[in-house]
Amino acid sequence: MKKGLILMGLTALFMSCNSPLDRKFNQETVKEDFEAIESKLDTTEFQLLTGSMLRLKLQDKELEDMTYAEILEDGKEWKKEQEKVEAEQKALAEKAAKEESERFKRLNQAVMVSCYQKGFSEGDYEDYITYKFVIQNKSDKNIRAIKGAITFTNLFDDEIKTLTFVYDQPIPAGQEVNWNATTDYNQFMDDDQALKNKELKDLKVIWEPEKIIFEDGTSLE
Repeated sequence: MKKGLILMGLTALFMSCNSPLDRKFNQETVKEDFEAIESKLDTTEFQLLTGSMLRLKLQDKELEDMTYAEILEDGKEWKKEQEKVEAEQKALAEKAAKEESERFKRLNQAVMVSCYQKGFSEGDYEDYITYKFVIQNKSDKNIRAIKGAITFTNLFDDEIKTLTFVYDQPIPAGQEVNWNATTDYNQFMDDDQALKNKELKDLKVIWEPEKIIFEDGTSLE
């Protein structure tokens, strides 16, 4: 019985040592080696092996000095490192998105801008799109100036035009002011044509605050 067990152990050891993964990479036999290796690996590992070979070649590594098992292990380590980097990138992006959301919330809690009328004016030399805005100071401090953007979209949220919004007149704390504004109209610009021809009721108006300067010298951005 012991002799039989020893023979079985030696056979298993011999088979293990002759695994196609233990062969060294050889360009001349790579096709045959792949055919033998493919049956030993699942699809994910086989793809990782082939991908690792391409990556190492691009890095000018001497594949002939490595076994297929070593190439696969290198791929696993590389994948682990990539997953770590991706996790760090995701965490960083989530942190930035959270900070941006909180910043946007703080600014909107201080000032709100809405467009309540849009029209068109023809001049002798220049035409204009006209707007009437209401600006609300929701804070407890007097505002000196505000900067942001007004984006007009259609009802399906497709952007039509974005305007830089700058208002540099005082707005008392808790008060509202109305402001008449214009932008030059260019008949050859698709966005100008679309904005001119749309009724305000068929538009969405999005206020995106960027910076608020208060009369006491402080600012919010």
